[in-house]
Amino acid sequence: MLKLSPENFNKARNFIFTNGDEINHALFRYHFDDGDADAFMAVLAKYQHENGGFGGLSDEFEYQGPCLKCTEIAIRYILGLDEKPSGDHIVIRRMMAYLLDHYIPEIGNWGEPFVPEINEDVHCSWSRYRGATPDAMADDEERIKRYDPNEKVCFAAFVTHYSEIVPQELHDEIIKYPIQHILRYWDKDSPEYCVGSVYDFEYFQWFVPCLKNKNIADKLTVILQQNPTAFWELDFTKSDTDYVHLPCISPKNIVYPVVKDLADAALTFRIKQQRDNGKWPLGWSYGDSEGMRRLEAKSDVMRTVNMLVLLKKSGRILSIMM
Repeated sequence: MLKLSPENFNKARNFIFTNGDEINHALFRYHFDDGDADAFMAVLAKYQHENGGFGGLSDEFEYQGPCLKCTEIAIRYILGLDEKPSGDHIVIRRMMAYLLDHYIPEIGNWGEPFVPEINEDVHCSWSRYRGATPDAMADDEERIKRYDPNEKVCFAAFVTHYSEIVPQELHDEIIKYPIQHILRYWDKDSPEYCVGSVYDFEYFQWFVPCLKNKNIADKLTVILQQNPTAFWELDFTKSDTDYVHLPCISPKNIVYPVVKDLADAALTFRIKQQRDNGKWPLGWSYGDSEGMRRLEAKSDVMRTVNMLVLLKKSGRILSIMM
């Protein structure tokens, strides 16, 4: 099994510390230097605004104010920690207040994760405010059927992971819709089965492990394991020049047991894609303008840190020489 060499690990480290910002430095230090969750959370707190939302964490727009999209990225960081902060942590409590304030009971979900101000500055075309919050839905059946997990079910994951600081009735309502949506529309044996998107599939992999009810979590895991290859590009070479999703998941992922060989092969391919300067390439371009190049440069760093973390969790890094 191919593993990242110490030399190539250090190339990646140098790339991150030469080109990265404070949060990416902190994420690297947490996973590869000291494992100090408190130190990482202290850095993450610098990106939290007074209303509890986060800003400045996205590589797809330059707007620095609070929005759900950057808060989603903060959730990704927190749920990726080996030892997560308790619900009493001030960052967690402020974050939860922000999320609950933006929850829309009439749709059983959150609205779009972008704010109008994003459109006023440099941003990628796919990361913009669309004003697309759905109208209120008539009943639970409609909310379940039309549930949109993309960029939103991670908020439900956060709510259920920190359920002790959420009113019980509200918690149960929030998680009901994604649970029922998976049961009815993702199970191949259900008469209402309907193939979702790769984004929905990836976000559900965040949500299910956070559920406290093991029986429900196990049932949803089996459903998500039914046909995972339907959502991935299996011709890995296409990632050299195109935006595709490869089955690059760690052994801790809930669908890994049914795609172990494929996931291992995808990670081997990714290891070989590393550039001489240490980064993992995007494979395509954000754009030619100066602003787009700035965003892409930030993306390069985030992608490289995340790749190192994935390789570590997968046991794919040889002894590290710091």
